Amino acid sequence: MADASATPCATGRGTAPAPLFLFAPYRLPSKRYPAAFEEGAQSQACASLVVRYVPNGLDKTCAGVVSPKKVFRLAVERSRARRLLREAFRLERPRMRAGFDLVLIGRRKLCAMPCAAVRRDLVALCRRAGLLAEGGGRG
Repeated sequence: MADASATPCATGRGTAPAPLFLFAPYRLPSKRYPAAFEEGAQSQACASLVVRYVPNGLDKTCAGVVSPKKVFRLAVERSRARRLLREAFRLERPRMRAGFDLVLIGRRKLCAMPCAAVRRDLVALCRRAGLLAEGGGRG
C-alpha cells in the first residue's frame, strides 16, 4: 500500500488545487469598503454581479467581495457566491490595470453559474469600465 505522503497531494489525486482565496496584498481591507459606496464611486452591472470601483492611488488593484443575505438566503449560497467572485478576480487580476479598489457584489443568478461564466461576466464589466490593461500587464 502506497504511503499518502509520497504523493504530490495528500488526497492522492495529483497536485494540490490552486487556492480559492485572495492573498493579503490584493484583499481590500474592510476600512476601504465604504469608499466604493460613496458619491464618487462608479459601477458596472450585469445579471450576475455588480462591480463598484474607485481609484486607490496604489500600484495594485485590490478587491473585496459582498454576498448579501437579502439576495442569498442560505449560508451555503453566500459562501459559493463569495468563492466564485474571489476566484474570478484571482484569475483575472493580472489583466487588470493597477490602482483601483473593486467591490464585487453578487446577484441571485450567480450561484447557478459555473466559474468560467462568472469570469466572462467580470471581464466584460471590467472592459466596459476601462479597468483592463491593454497589454495584459500585472495589477
